[in-house]
Amino acid sequence: MESLFTFLADMPFWYWWVFAVVLLIIELMTGSTYFFWPAIAAFAAGLLDLGPFDGQWRLQLIVFAAVTIALSWWAPSRVKPWLHRTQADHQTLNERGAQKIGRRATVDETFVNGAGKVRLGDTLWLAESEAGDDLTEGTQVTVTRAEGTKLFVKTVA
Repeated sequence: MESLFTFLADMPFWYWWVFAVVLLIIELMTGSTYFFWPAIAAFAAGLLDLGPFDGQWRLQLIVFAAVTIALSWWAPSRVKPWLHRTQADHQTLNERGAQKIGRRATVDETFVNGAGKVRLGDTLWLAESEAGDDLTEGTQVTVTRAEGTKLFVKTVA
C-alpha cells in the first residue's frame, strides 16, 4: 500500500492528461457524453499538478471528483440541446416540398377554378388554393402543404 501512495505522490502531471485522453477515446467510441466530464476533470487535475497541488495527490483526487460531479450535474442540460439541434435542423433535407410549407409566395398567374401558378423565390410552381378560391395576380399566399411539384396555398391574412 505504501508503494501506491509513493506512486501517487510522485506521479507526473501528464499521467492525468493521458487518463483524460483515454477517457476521451472512450467517449468517442460511446458518444454518450458520460466520459467527457471526467476527461475534463482529469485535465484540470493535471493542470493543478503542474502548479499549486504538485505532489498533493489527495487534493488532486478531490478536485478530480468534485469537478466530475459538478460537470456531470450542471453540463448535460446545456450540452444535450446543442447536440440534438443539428439533427432537428435537417429533418426536411430530402423533402423539398416540406421545406416550402409556411413560406410566402406571390400569385404569378391568376387562379382559375382554384388552380394557377405562384412564384416562390425565383421559381414558378403549380398551385391550388386550399379553399378553391380564384386568386388574382399579385396576391400574397402562404404554402400550406405540397404534393409532388404542386403547392397548396391560402391567402395571407
